[in-house]
Amino acid sequence: MTGSNDTEIQSDDDRERSRRLSLQGNTPPAEIEGYSIVRRLGTGAYGTVWLAREDRTGRMVAVKFYPHQRGLNWSMLSREVEKLAAVYTSHNIVRLLDVGWNAEPPYFVMEYVENGSLGNFLAQGRLSVDDSVRIVREICNALIDAHGAGVLHCDLKPDNVLLDGQMHARLCDFGQARMSHEHSPALGTLYYMAPEQADLDALPDAKWDVYAVGALFYHLLTGSPPHRTEATQRQLESADTLDARLKVYQKIIISSGVPTRHRKLKGVDGRLADIIDRCLNAVPSKRFPNAQGIRDALDRRDRIKSLRPLLILGVLAPILLMGAMLPIFTKAMNDNLQSALDQITDRALESDALSARLQAAALDHELHDRLEELETILADHELANALESAMQRDSHDLVYEMYQHALNQESNPPRWLQLLDDAWARSNAANKKHERGKDTSWFLTDRFGTQIWRREFSDLTLGQSFSYRDYFHGRGEDYPPDRIPEDIAPLDKPNVCNAYKSTTTGRQTVALSVPVRNSKGEVIGVLARSVHLGDLQERMGRLIREPDADSVERVIALVETRDHTHYRLLDHPYLTENVVHAAEESNKDAELFETLFIDEATVKTIQASQAHDRSAEVRLKLYQDPIGRLSEQSSAVYQGEWLAAMAPVGDIGWLVVVQERRQAALSPVEDVADRAKRQTWLSVLTTALALMVIIWSFVWRAYSRGS
Repeated sequence: MTGSNDTEIQSDDDRERSRRLSLQGNTPPAEIEGYSIVRRLGTGAYGTVWLAREDRTGRMVAVKFYPHQRGLNWSMLSREVEKLAAVYTSHNIVRLLDVGWNAEPPYFVMEYVENGSLGNFLAQGRLSVDDSVRIVREICNALIDAHGAGVLHCDLKPDNVLLDGQMHARLCDFGQARMSHEHSPALGTLYYMAPEQADLDALPDAKWDVYAVGALFYHLLTGSPPHRTEATQRQLESADTLDARLKVYQKIIISSGVPTRHRKLKGVDGRLADIIDRCLNAVPSKRFPNAQGIRDALDRRDRIKSLRPLLILGVLAPILLMGAMLPIFTKAMNDNLQSALDQITDRALESDALSARLQAAALDHELHDRLEELETILADHELANALESAMQRDSHDLVYEMYQHALNQESNPPRWLQLLDDAWARSNAANKKHERGKDTSWFLTDRFGTQIWRREFSDLTLGQSFSYRDYFHGRGEDYPPDRIPEDIAPLDKPNVCNAYKSTTTGRQTVALSVPVRNSKGEVIGVLARSVHLGDLQERMGRLIREPDADSVERVIALVETRDHTHYRLLDHPYLTENVVHAAEESNKDAELFETLFIDEATVKTIQASQAHDRSAEVRLKLYQDPIGRLSEQSSAVYQGEWLAAMAPVGDIGWLVVVQERRQAALSPVEDVADRAKRQTWLSVLTTALALMVIIWSFVWRAYSRGS
C-alpha cells in the first residue's frame, strides 16, 4: 500500500508479492558497462537486486535497479543514494560504489555482502543470546554512524540487515530513510515500526529506529517479532484502507503493552530484558533517546557481567578465610557424630523399607486378586458362551443393546448383558464386604477396541474406540488416537496398564484388563476394571495411619518406572481430587502430571540399586519430593530433604515410596552436635564477620562503579 511522499508500509502480503515477482525471470533489466550480471539476488520494496562481477577487478558487487513501477521514479534512486553517500565511511553500513543516474532503468552499485540477509537466517530459527547481543550492538554502531550523519533509517528489520563473511551485521536499504531535518513521513514495516510512526503526518524521529532495534532484538531472541499473532494479523487484514490499517496497528501496539516472552528465555538476564522493554515502550519519551543510548546500556550490562567473578570472590574469599582460621575439629568428635547419624539413618530407613514392602505386597496382592477375579468370571461357561455368541455380531448392535438396557432397566436384557451385570454386582458386594472400595468402572471392548459394555454406564465412552489404550493392547504405552499402529491387536494375557486420565472422571486411573477368548482360544475382546489411583493410595496408607502405628509421620507415594529414563509420579497425598480438579479448571492438569518426574540423579541411584535384581528395595538417604518443585503455595510442605525407601510392586513397573523428613529423623543427634560446636564457632565467626565486612566493602564499591 502506498501513501503520500512515496512512503510505503510493507506487510507480509507485500513481501510475498515481491517474492513472486523475483521468480518471474532471470534476465536483468539492463546491461551495465564494466560489470557482468551473474544472477538475481532478490526483490526489494523499490527494485530488484542482482549479483554482478566488476570486469576490471573481478570483485563481486550488488546492483540495485529501479524499474518504473508503482509510480516510483528517478527521485527514489536519488533519495537512497543520498543517504548511502552520507554514511559512506561507516564499517557497519553497506557501501555505495557507483551510480547510474541516467541509465534506463537507473541503478546504483554497492558492496556485495556474501551471507545474505538476517531475515534468511531467522527463517531457520531464533539466534542465541550472545549472537543476538553482538548483532544488535553492530546494528547500533551502524545507526550511530547514520544518526551522526543526520540520516534516520526508518525501516529497520531483519531483511534490511546483511551478514558478511565473518557474520558481522551490515545495515542496508535506505529507501525509506529520512534526513533528520526532513519533515516527510516514512512508513516502515509492520511489527517493527513504532506506533507513532504509523501516522502519515508524523515527523521522522531517531526514536523510531530505537523502537525498531527493540523489535528486531525481540525477534532475534524469540524467533518472531513482538505482537505478531494470528489474531493481530486478522485485525490488520480486516482494515480496508491504509489509514484504517495504521490506526489498527497503533491500537494493537499501545493496548498490548510490552511483550514478556523474551523474559522467559534461558540466558536473558533482567538487565537485557529491561533494555528490550525500554526500546519497545509505546511512549516515545520512555525509550532510549537514540542508538547510542542502547549501546551504552549494553556496555553497562557487559561491565556488570565482568564483575561477577569479583562478586563470587566476595562470597568465596570469606568462606576460604574462615576455613583457614577454623581450628581442626577433633577426629573423634566427627567420627562419633557421623556414626550416630548413620545409625539413626539406617534405623529410620529400615522402618520405612518395612512399610514400603508391606504396602507394595498389599497393592500387588490386591491388583492380582482383581485380575484373577476377572479371569474367574470369564471362566464361567455360560458367560463365555454368551460373549462368544454376542461378539460374533456387529459392534453397533451390541452398543445399541447396551444403550437400551441402560435406558430401560425393567426390560428383559440380552443374556450376555445380564451375566456381565450380575458379575459386576457380585464384585461390588464382595469389595464392600472386604472394605476394598468400589471400582471406578468395568468395561468390555471387542477385538477392535470398541467399548460395547460399561458399568457404571457412560455415554461418553460407550461405542468409542479405545484401541490406543495400553489396557487394550498391553504394549506398555498409550498411543495418540490418530497414530495407532496398523498391527494393533488386543492383549493376550492379564495386564496392569499405564496410568491415564479417565475420560469420564478426569482423574488419574489405572485399568486391569484380561483377554476374552472364544472356544478356539482366539482373543475376541478385552474385559477390564478401572480404579482411581487416589483410591488405591488411600487404602495403601491405612496401615501407617492405624492408631497402633509408630509416631513417625510418613508420606506414601506411587512411582511408575516403565520408562527407564523418566520415572513419573503416579500418585501422592498432595494429588487430591480437589487439587486435580483445580488444575483441570485452569487447563494445567496435563502439565501437572507430565512434570512430576523423579530427578535424574535419583533415577540413576535407583537403577544402580536394582541393577542385578529388579525386585530389590531401594533406600535413599537424601530424596527430593517432586511435589516440592511445584509453584503452588500448598505444595511447599513437601519441599526440603527426605529419607525414602522404595519397594517394587511385583513386576508391574511401579514403586511404592515411603518417605519421612530427614531433619525430623536426625534432629536428636544434630541438636547435641550443634551444642558442642557452638562455642567453637562463636569465636571464629566473630573474627570472620569483621573480615567479611572489609572484603564486601571493596566488592560493593567496585560493583557500584560498574553499574
